[in-house]
Amino acid sequence: IFTTALTCVLHCFSCESSWADRPFLLRPHAVSPATVTMTRSKTFQAYLPNCHRTYSCIHCRAHLANHDELISKSFQGSQGRAYLFNSVVNVGCGPAEERVLLTGLHAVADIYCENCKTTLGWKYEHAFESSQKYKEGKFIIELAHMIKDNGWD
Repeated sequence: IFTTALTCVLHCFSCESSWADRPFLLRPHAVSPATVTMTRSKTFQAYLPNCHRTYSCIHCRAHLANHDELISKSFQGSQGRAYLFNSVVNVGCGPAEERVLLTGLHAVADIYCENCKTTLGWKYEHAFESSQKYKEGKFIIELAHMIKDNGWD
């Protein structure tokens, strides 16, 4: 029952700043309920398992994504190359806005590191072209803002 409730919390709420002040509430970007550590502070920090290759914020080393969640390395951000992820952790979401990107018109929301507040990339909220629908709900993180951690030999 707890897992079901936690899964609902992780997937049912949109990323709104109004949820930031509620203790014990996780944002919907966590990869798995089993990998999330909840704290009483306003921000939480999810720690991905040490046995997996992970990506972390280059500025504060907060975990951002598991390598298994990587969809594509073929994206372009405003500051150079970027990766597309299925899910991320320790990331906050700004308001959605329409932007014309290289692949057409999209509704996107900037994402930032919950720990150091650095803007990392964006979340695709809506794609207006049918060929781009696969991006909806996915996350772009620019390489300029992340570093590889754990198990990259």
